[in-house]
Amino acid sequence: MAKRELNISLAAKCQLLFGFAVLVIIAGALAIPWQRMEQLAGRQPFDEARVAADMTLREIHVTYPSYPRRPAVRNHGAPAGSAHKISPRQSRKAPPPRAGKRWNDAGLPGLNYPPPRLIPLASPGMVPSAAGPITAQAVRLFISNAARRQFGRLENAFQRRPIYQYAAAVRASQSCLRCHAQWKSWFRGVGVPSPPAATLPVSPAPGRKTSITSLAAPHPLVAVIRVAMPVHVNANQFLLNRIVIVLAGLIGGALAIIVFYLITTRLILQPVRVLRNTAEKVAQGDLTIRSAIFTGDEFQQLSETFNAMLGTLQASQNQLEATNRSLDTRLDELAQRNVDLFQANRLKSEFLTNVSHELRTPLNVIIGFTELLGSDKQVTGDPRMARYLENIQHSARQLLELINDLLDLAKIEAGKLVLRMERVNVPDICESLINFMKPLAQKKNIEAALAVEGQIPLIRTDPGRIQQILYNFLSNAIKFTPPDGRVRVVISLVEPSWIKVTIRDTGPGIPPEHQRDIFEKFRQLDASVTRQHSGTGLGLAISKELAAMLGAKIELVSAAGEGAAFSLIIPLAAPPAAAPGPGPA
Repeated sequence: MAKRELNISLAAKCQLLFGFAVLVIIAGALAIPWQRMEQLAGRQPFDEARVAADMTLREIHVTYPSYPRRPAVRNHGAPAGSAHKISPRQSRKAPPPRAGKRWNDAGLPGLNYPPPRLIPLASPGMVPSAAGPITAQAVRLFISNAARRQFGRLENAFQRRPIYQYAAAVRASQSCLRCHAQWKSWFRGVGVPSPPAATLPVSPAPGRKTSITSLAAPHPLVAVIRVAMPVHVNANQFLLNRIVIVLAGLIGGALAIIVFYLITTRLILQPVRVLRNTAEKVAQGDLTIRSAIFTGDEFQQLSETFNAMLGTLQASQNQLEATNRSLDTRLDELAQRNVDLFQANRLKSEFLTNVSHELRTPLNVIIGFTELLGSDKQVTGDPRMARYLENIQHSARQLLELINDLLDLAKIEAGKLVLRMERVNVPDICESLINFMKPLAQKKNIEAALAVEGQIPLIRTDPGRIQQILYNFLSNAIKFTPPDGRVRVVISLVEPSWIKVTIRDTGPGIPPEHQRDIFEKFRQLDASVTRQHSGTGLGLAISKELAAMLGAKIELVSAAGEGAAFSLIIPLAAPPAAAPGPGPA
């Protein structure tokens, strides 16, 4: 199954990537003010409540010295206890209603919440009995953690504005004992020695200021300032702020994308489209087109370079067309010459066939009469006549062999050579060849032997052509082997379906650079007039063609001065008309 590829244009890639980048950058840039706004909005009621608690404590410290005989109260800011004697009954009285009444009668719509108040502790580590749940929770937290100064929690009321409940810890120091001598036992509870009574002043020094944040642990917790602060920014305002930030980001991103789209379309994508259209027309074969880009930048340089390349290609194409026309004329001439050569070759083959056929008849007659003369005692009794008769017979046989080779070559080239397939015993053919060539080998005192390795099965092939190939190999081996040499024929089964016949000699050998030349027509290693061995150079060429027709292969293993080994590898069942096989190794 072919793989489908998603093709996206350069313009789409740039627009998508830039749009995504703009969204990510704007979202990251707006995330910081978004988070900061959330922090400021969430911290606003805490800061306001802290300032209100601090102002309440300052107001109590400022007003306390001016009214030394005023009883201690809980709810309008006076300190719990003083140097004056106040009865417990008097300390448990309700606060005068003037401060609360003034607070609630301010006439502010929707702001009905209690004023900040100071809630003193009756004893160290004791939660006030009249304290609410938030105050009790804050007192327990301040008692358990001496470093804790503030506590806050947001309460959402149904259909009303959320209230921020805040509590601040008031911890006493040793300087507080000048006005609040009853706290001496509280310091003993935490292991801080109380100062002598004589050194305690009745009232604080003028202008003394005390802040919540100025008291440090481990001073005892003596009171808690409670503030109920309405949250001025409601959830709808938060939502509106978020919507404004998101809309600002979207509008900024849209404007940035539009500006980038216009810039890329006019400055980048339009020249790229012009170059792409020009390249497509060039791919269709139109080399006369030119790209027209006048931007004064790298695109114009690229366009000019592209136009110069097109000019060079057009000139090269014109030159190639002229060369092709010249080659077409030459090809027509070569085709006509090939036709003439084919006809001349056909006439040559027919001539060789006819002449060879006509020459074989008188040559056979000459050989026959010389054999008759050789049986006459009167002729054989004369040594000179016997020598003449032997020369005539040898020359006639050589001429007949040449004519037969030419006739076979002409038939092979003309495709008229017919193969006659039958069952053949290869060892019998080799043995008959050795017996036939023994007289010639004995004249040179050459030992010719046959060796059969293993059981050789019968094969289906043309026995006459196999015998002709082996005869050429064996006659060459005897011809080129010096006197007192050795020729050996070895038959073996190399594979289950192949038989190998190897003819080795102890002749001069064939150098590797000439091993392919000897299989060409009319080629011999020694082509000079004074060569020692006669021949036409057709035997190996015909053997190669016959082996290819039989589906066999020829191998040659030889080196200079080490003799030669010609091998014929025959299939057990050759086709009737085998295709040409590989050449000699």
